[in-house]
Amino acid sequence: MSNRLVFELLSAERSIRRWIDARAGGTGIGAAGAGVLFHLAAHDNALVGDVTAALGASASGVSGLISRLEKGGFVTKSPDPVDARAVRLALTPLGREAVGTARIVVRDLNAHLTEGFSEEELRTVARWLNHAAAI
Repeated sequence: MSNRLVFELLSAERSIRRWIDARAGGTGIGAAGAGVLFHLAAHDNALVGDVTAALGASASGVSGLISRLEKGGFVTKSPDPVDARAVRLALTPLGREAVGTARIVVRDLNAHLTEGFSEEELRTVARWLNHAAAI
């Protein structure tokens, strides 16, 4: 079994992304976009670099994602008042609405993911995932 853990982890990640993407309500936000929106909901007017670090993503990947979110009307970009080279992101009213929808989708997903598992089993899974993320 243990020789398939990487395959199973990657397969699960793809399935979860597809599940989230299918429930994006035609917004085109998807799983990665929801991550940006969740971060901004907790850290409005955040620097793009901070969002990138929080997501553990590449600058180029986040740049394209932010452009799509801006084009969709979910976020706005503005120059940082202290450092003109830096860019800050803020949620629009549409973005705040999308955060609410995304929270419902994630709540439903969590219900599906945890169904049939004990708290002890879920703690073990969470510990393993944290271990894998730290590698």
